[in-house]
Amino acid sequence: LAQVGGLTLSATGGPSGGGPPGDRRPPPPPPAMSAQGLPAHILALFTPRPPPQHLPPQVKKKTIKLTGCAEFVDFLPTETPPERESWESPLERKARRHREKLDKHKDELKRLATDYDPHKDPNAVGDPFKTLFVARISYDTTEKKLKREFEVF
Repeated sequence: LAQVGGLTLSATGGPSGGGPPGDRRPPPPPPAMSAQGLPAHILALFTPRPPPQHLPPQVKKKTIKLTGCAEFVDFLPTETPPERESWESPLERKARRHREKLDKHKDELKRLATDYDPHKDPNAVGDPFKTLFVARISYDTTEKKLKREFEVF
């Protein structure tokens, strides 16, 4: 900090309050920007705009009087409209096909459940309700090795 003519200047070069110590006055505003020394094309950016053009006030238009359509009801046809053709949107078609596919699958599962009899299966050995399914085993594994591993259980 340096004292110059009663003002204390900070390291940035600006006044830091001035006056006696303990003075609570706000610092003075920064100096206004000067446009001296700038090229003409830059100065043109800062020129004020022309004032807006004065236009006379708008004249209110005459409002159109609107009436109802009750007086024209007698001219409308009285016969019933023709039957409307049913049209299926692509989204409805997709939902219908999905529903049909689900119904077909449920029917197939019901048929398979009624036809299944584990006691008549010639490939089943032992109690079919105590069947163990083993996956991801080597092709070199024999039935003898499997029985030896699982006979503990």
